[in-house]
Amino acid sequence: MDVALIFPILLLAAAPTATFSCTVIRVHDGDGPLWCKNGIRVRVAGIQAPDFEDAEPCRQHRAAYRCDDAAAARSQRIVERLTLGRTLVCQPVGESYARVVARCTLPDGRSLSCAIIAAGAATRWDNYWRRYHMGQCR
Repeated sequence: MDVALIFPILLLAAAPTATFSCTVIRVHDGDGPLWCKNGIRVRVAGIQAPDFEDAEPCRQHRAAYRCDDAAAARSQRIVERLTLGRTLVCQPVGESYARVVARCTLPDGRSLSCAIIAAGAATRWDNYWRRYHMGQCR
């Protein structure tokens, strides 16, 4: 595992309530990771987007995942339009696959998770929505 990827996660684990800024430079799919200019990779909390067919959960045939390249690419494009080049304010709530799971806010104050759902790029993942105390979308 790349040490450059672990260091930001360790810093955030030491201060789990601290927020961080993420200027998005790359988007993998509709729920992440989002690559931040500062090296942090963010998994968007509380949502589930379609995955590319070569993603690890798809290769392992996990039932809870929708594996569809066309749908994943559509979700990716939507999230790129929402985030690419923008600076998000994020609060870490967990860790998954060497990524920081975070609740993030768009520059206009909207919840990123809610904006992604509203745009049709992902659905609410109820178990994690409750676990991460995501609240209501407006």
